[in-house]
Amino acid sequence: MRARTVLPAAALAAATALTLSACGGDSGGGDSKISPAAATTAPPATPTPTTPPASGAVLTVDPSLALPADLKLTFDWPLPADHTEAAVLTTSADFMQSMVHGVVRQSVKDGALNTYAQGDAYTYAKQYIQLHINAKKTLTGTDHFFRPTVKLLAKNSAAEVTFCEDQTNLFSKEVATGKAHVTGADDRNYVSYQLVLSLFRPGTQLWRAQSITTKERALECKQ
Repeated sequence: MRARTVLPAAALAAATALTLSACGGDSGGGDSKISPAAATTAPPATPTPTTPPASGAVLTVDPSLALPADLKLTFDWPLPADHTEAAVLTTSADFMQSMVHGVVRQSVKDGALNTYAQGDAYTYAKQYIQLHINAKKTLTGTDHFFRPTVKLLAKNSAAEVTFCEDQTNLFSKEVATGKAHVTGADDRNYVSYQLVLSLFRPGTQLWRAQSITTKERALECKQ
């Protein structure tokens, strides 16, 4: 599993500690999964996301965020009929995959982060990637996201997206050796998310993740 700590949905004013969350109870930490906490915000660049799929289509992640053959993020997210909601959901998936893309590249300067995140969400993503870099670990397996809901806010200039994650088949992998740290069943594999997104430019469908809140051991996400 790839555990995450809970982050506030509002903007954070100060940096907080970063932690490693160990799975499987291994005291040696060999199977640890990295869990970032939020820090101060950083200014991202102007986004240039791809156009969201048409209403009713299958969600497609930005092809520039392609991952290695041994790593896959699956989004069981049927797109809503509403075009704005579809754009919000697509950006949410792109944001989640952009973090993993940065981990694979072992770089916090991955341009995708500037495209899909700002504020606390941007900081969260950078911290998450940096912790993997520090631990000399990447990811392997399949990360499954499901049960999305979209709520448009502030006259469609903001949105709240909630969804579940099942990390059962997602594992850490040593960058140097390629060794995967396979973990067993654990309630921490189930994580619930709340993303708040903001419309980057009025009159467009350019969205960015603004903040992210997570909850580990989200038993309501158990299928």
